[in-house]
Amino acid sequence: MEKEISYLRNSIHETSSLKEICIEALKEHLLESVSAEDVSGAGIADNIYFITGPKAFPEIPPELSQVIDILKLSVRKVNMDTVSMKLLKSFQKKVHGFKTKIESIEVGSKEIKGLETEYSDMLNLYYDYDSWAPGRFETVAYNMMEISKKLEALK
Repeated sequence: MEKEISYLRNSIHETSSLKEICIEALKEHLLESVSAEDVSGAGIADNIYFITGPKAFPEIPPELSQVIDILKLSVRKVNMDTVSMKLLKSFQKKVHGFKTKIESIEVGSKEIKGLETEYSDMLNLYYDYDSWAPGRFETVAYNMMEISKKLEALK
């Protein structure tokens, strides 16, 4: 597949650099990884598959759709119920960890500015997830509001 992407972009990509691009896309939530059990018609059970993530929604890069056509990949359905549940659990852990971090901060601390930036990023991701998988991330809304109130109280 790296050859096809390289051809489409008129540049040569080594397999390792493509892996780095995918890792960066995962960090930025442009892609999300899913297990084979979440993909209908998936082959090997221990494969990891990538789907467009909440920050890529609703656009798919043209190169990706061309590669899919070139490789003649069949359309597969992804079980968004299980995918969103896994992502929700992961996001809830992140929110809980952030709440714990805030509880150890003193009023007027220099760290508050950095925490506000981190919270803003987390809030934007929450909105992206909520748009990407509507109604599945509602349980986090209350915790996000609590964090916002705690941050305000620390200023």
